[in-house]
Amino acid sequence: MPATFGREILGRDVVDQASDKLGVLADFKIDMSSGRITALLVVLENDLDPAMLPWPTVEGLLSVPVEEIAEVGVNIQLTR
Repeated sequence: MPATFGREILGRDVVDQASDKLGVLADFKIDMSSGRITALLVVLENDLDPAMLPWPTVEGLLSVPVEEIAEVGVNIQLTR
């Protein structure tokens, strides 16, 4: 499987299980000791209330754990 570099997926839409757009991938949260990505940092759509979502916000960005990713393609599909 070819490697996908971070810059190639930054800016992709992040969608829920129903393919409704939550926002756009802005950055990653990385565990500095392991070098692993632990969360996606997402700029939410303007009409979404982050308080209604199951994930925390970090400096105004929604922090979605990588365990919630179902698939990375044209969009980043979440499991729920």
